[in-house]
Amino acid sequence: MSISNKRVLITGGAGFIGSNFVYKFLDLGYQVSTFEREDSNLWRIESIKNKIEIYSPSLTDYQEVEKIINEIKPDVVLHFAAYGAYQRFQQDIAETIDINLKGTINLINTCQKAGVECFIQTGSSSEYGIKEKSMQESDVLEADNIYGITKSASTLYCQMMAKKHNFPVAIMRPFAVYGPFEEKERLIPTIINSCLKNSDLQLSSPDSVRDFIFIDDLISAYLSAIKNINKIKGEVFNLGYGKQYTVAEVVALSKEITSSKINPVYGKVKKAQSEPKMWQSDISKSKKMLKWNPQYTLEAGLKKNIAWFKKNMDLYER
Repeated sequence: MSISNKRVLITGGAGFIGSNFVYKFLDLGYQVSTFEREDSNLWRIESIKNKIEIYSPSLTDYQEVEKIINEIKPDVVLHFAAYGAYQRFQQDIAETIDINLKGTINLINTCQKAGVECFIQTGSSSEYGIKEKSMQESDVLEADNIYGITKSASTLYCQMMAKKHNFPVAIMRPFAVYGPFEEKERLIPTIINSCLKNSDLQLSSPDSVRDFIFIDDLISAYLSAIKNINKIKGEVFNLGYGKQYTVAEVVALSKEITSSKINPVYGKVKKAQSEPKMWQSDISKSKKMLKWNPQYTLEAGLKKNIAWFKKNMDLYER
C-alpha cells in the first residue's frame, strides 16, 4: 500500500497537539480522520477541515466506536483525546475516568479486533508523580492526581494488549509540549502574548520547572515509533528535551527574542498543582530504541513559536 492510501485516525485532532499532527499527516499524504467531541471548537483545523473526515463518537460507547473504526479502517491510530490535563478547569473525576481509561480501552479493543497496524497511546509525565531525579520509564508510577492515575492505568492496559495479543501498540510520555495552536491560557502562550503586546504578565512562581519539548520534535518521535512499531510493541518512551527550565528562564528567553521590556509579576496566579523541584525526563531509551534526538533547544523552539504567533495573533483574539 502506498502512503497516499494509508489511513490515520487521530483522536483529539482539534486539540493543540492533535491538530499539529493532523496538518503533518495531511502533508505526508495520509487520508486523515479525527475523533472530536460534539462540542469541540474546531478553530485550529478550520482551514483544512474539508480535507479530513470528522467523527464525534462517544468513546465510552463501544458499539459506536467499533462501527466507526470498521468504517474508517485506519492503518495507524494516534490517540490524543484526553480529559484532566488542564487542572485549573478540568476537574470532573468521572469524566476523567470515562475518557482516559474507559475510552482508551474501548478504542484499543476495537482497533485490535479490526487489525490496526499501529496504535500509539499518548501517556503523560504525570504518571510518574514527584521524583527527586530525572524520570525513567522503569520508575515506579506514583501519580498524585486522578489524571495521572488514569493515564497510568491506560499504560498498563496497552502493555497487556501488546503482551497478550501481540498488538502493535507503543506508549509515548510527553513532558511539557509547546508550539503553534497551544491554548492561550497556558504558560508559554501567556508569556509570548505579553511579550509581543508589552502587556501585564502575571504568573504563579518564577521557580516552577518543566522539561519543554517543541511540537516538531514530538512529531518526529511519533513518526519514528510508527516506522518501528513491530520492534517496540508494549514499550514506553519519555519525550522531552532532557533538561528542565524554570519559568523565570522561559520569560527571560522570550523577552530577549522579542526585545520586550515587560516585568512579570509573580504570586498573582494560584498554582494549578503541586510544583516539584525536579521535572526532567531521561530520554536515553528514546534515543536508543527510536533513533530519535530532539532537534530544538528551548531557544530555537521559542524563536519558531514566536514567529508563528506573530503571524497568527488573530487566532488568539477570539
